[in-house]
Parts: sequence; C-alpha cells; structure tokens
Amino acid sequence: MKKCLVSFLLLGIFDVGLFGQNKYEKGYFVDNRGNKNEGFIKNMDWKNNPTQFEFKLSESSKSKTFKINDISSFGIENKMKYIRYKVNIDNSSNFTGSLSSIKEPEYNIQEVFLKQIIEGRNNLYQYTSSNTRLFFYQVKDGALTPLIYKKYLIDDNKIAENNEYKNQLKQIKNCEDVEEKESTGTRYTAKELTAFFAKTNSCDEGQNVNYYNIIKSQNKKLFHVSVKPGINFSSYSIESDFMPSFYNVDFGNKTGFRLGLETEFILPFNNNKIAILLEPTYQYFKAEKTIDTSNNRGVKVEYSSVELPLGLRYYMFLGSKSKIFFNAFWIFDIVVGDSKIKYDNTFSDTPLESSVNFALGVGYKYADRYSIEFRGNTKRDMLPNNGVMPVSSYNNFSVIFGYTLF
Repeated sequence: MKKCLVSFLLLGIFDVGLFGQNKYEKGYFVDNRGNKNEGFIKNMDWKNNPTQFEFKLSESSKSKTFKINDISSFGIENKMKYIRYKVNIDNSSNFTGSLSSIKEPEYNIQEVFLKQIIEGRNNLYQYTSSNTRLFFYQVKDGALTPLIYKKYLIDDNKIAENNEYKNQLKQIKNCEDVEEKESTGTRYTAKELTAFFAKTNSCDEGQNVNYYNIIKSQNKKLFHVSVKPGINFSSYSIESDFMPSFYNVDFGNKTGFRLGLETEFILPFNNNKIAILLEPTYQYFKAEKTIDTSNNRGVKVEYSSVELPLGLRYYMFLGSKSKIFFNAFWIFDIVVGDSKIKYDNTFSDTPLESSVNFALGVGYKYADRYSIEFRGNTKRDMLPNNGVMPVSSYNNFSVIFGYTLF
C-alpha cells in the first residue's frame, strides 16, 4: 500500500503542470503599435516581475506566449497591470550577507515590466527580483522616478540605510490631509507606500484611483492552524548479524492513534498554491512477542514520540471549495517517556533514541476547513548506531483527518 502511495505521489508531482495549471482569466495586452487585444491571460500570480506571459483569444483557443519585446503593457481585469519601461534598476542585494559598501544606488538601465500598484494623479509601481524589491513613482504624466532606499555597509561592517525616499515623499505630499510625519514615517513596503500614495491621490476631488492586487493580497488569509488526529498503521522489526538469533524479531503490524497540530503559512504568490508546514505530532507504538517458547522468553517494545515534521505543500484547485494537496516532510522524531526494548532474561533494557526520516502525503481539502490525508513515511531506526547494536526498522502509514480552526 505504501509503495502504491509513493508511486501515486510521484505521478502527481510530475503531472502538476497538467492537472494543477493556473487559470486563464479575462485580460488584455497592448502591442507596440498601441493596439489593445482582449482575451484571456494565464494568471501566474508572479512573485518576481515577469518577462513573458501566455495569452488566449478565447478560453478554447490555443495559447500563445508573448515576450517583453512584443508588448507595451498587459493586465488582468481588476487584479493586476504591468507596463513596460526602460528604467534605472539597482540590483544591489538587501540580504545582510551580500550588502554593498556603496551608499548610492548602483544603477543599470533595464527594460522591465513594472507592476502598477496605484493608478491616479500619483502612480506607484513595483519591481521585484530574486534579491531586491524596488518602487517607482510618477506624478501626473511626468518622468518615472525610483524611490531610493538601500541598505549598505559602513565601518566595522555595520549596516546603514539610505532613506532618500522619505525626502522624495515629502515632495509628493500635496495637500494638508497628508502630514509631514506620514512621509517620514512611511516604511519602504508595498502596504505603507500604497496607503501613502492613496492618500495623496485623495487630495484631488473627483480623482479616480485604481488599486491593482494590493488590496486583494492584504486580505488573503495566509496563516492557518488545524487539528490533525489520525490512525497509524505501523510495523517494527529488529535485525542483527552479530548477536544471537533471538534478537531478530518482527513485531508485525499494529494500529495506533496520532494527534497533531498543524501550522500552515501560505506563500503570497503563485495563487496561494505553495505553503510551508510545521506539524508537531504525538504518536506511539507498543507490542510484544514470544521468541523462545521453551524458556518462555519474550521481547517488548514501548515507543512514544513527538514528531516535528517540517514540510512543503502544493495545492491543486478543483473548484471554488475543493482542492487536492501534496505534502513532503523532513521529520525530526523526539523519543519521549519510557521508550525502550526489553528482552526477557537480559541484564538491561535498550533505550530508543531520537531519529530523522522523511514522509510524503496526498490529501483532499474541502471549504478550507475539512481535510483527509494519506501519508507514507520512510523507515526509522531508533536504536543506538554504534556498530554492535541491532538495526531496527519502524515503518508507518497514516490516515490523517484535519479540521482548520482558523
């Protein structure tokens, strides 16, 4: 059964592109001649600014890929808008271990699709790459200008910040409703810059302000906690090439219970399809077996642990309320209580030790509330690894139910 599960999981992972596609949504693009073409765009919910996109004239027609050189702008209705610009891009990293020692931006001219966040009298744009996030603004139909913010190193590798963008915001502030402290107190984030630019646009009566994607992203529920009870179908065996034969024992299959608490953080891109998981779980296994009937000799195993699975989840949406998910876990298993192996007529018990293994799972979730998952684990050896002790093999397959609290 476990082999079938693993095969199914691998098949699902390889077929993600076939069954887990992002949706085509109503949108448009404007070509280099200024012609607007309406149809359907594949919404990838891009984390980094795209350089191309897929377009269909109708939902049933064949898709075509358009690259940045072909298009001046494109968008998905009421969700996102990208405009092609040649702009100064500072690719200096903001990661602590890779900071520059130069205070000023280190610009290179690049042609990119900028994501428009606010459209109005004062426009706000965003550019995101693998190592940086930049914002640009435009007042009326003026020039597109970078909002300058940069972390850099000074003496003794101390970190300083170039906050020139705060002075730029002071220049944009154009009415009494926007106080000076709002420009100096605004952080260099999409959320706070959006609030600032929205307020500056509200100074003009009748000014039409469009928001793209930012309001939607703020309202996404990205963190969930779920109770995860379940049933374990487990087996445990011990083998040794150096010790008497009675040390070799197979306890067979046992059914037990497990109880976990899952915390899930959904990554805010790719249409909420990828999540990071942590699922502390209590589980146990208890069995005994007679290994020498003539001497009434037996062996017992008592094993309790708290598993700490850290993993990734990938969702495939079947409808507005239904979705399938795939899980992959790295598990650190902490042995608790009086967990040991005890052979009759021996001098001492053998305590079990903490260990590491992996797991794969596939499941179904309904209404973001109820779930069921089938999970297979790689084998786990809890005996001391000193070259003399036997080798043990704990195998486990679980059926896990879930109820999301929030």
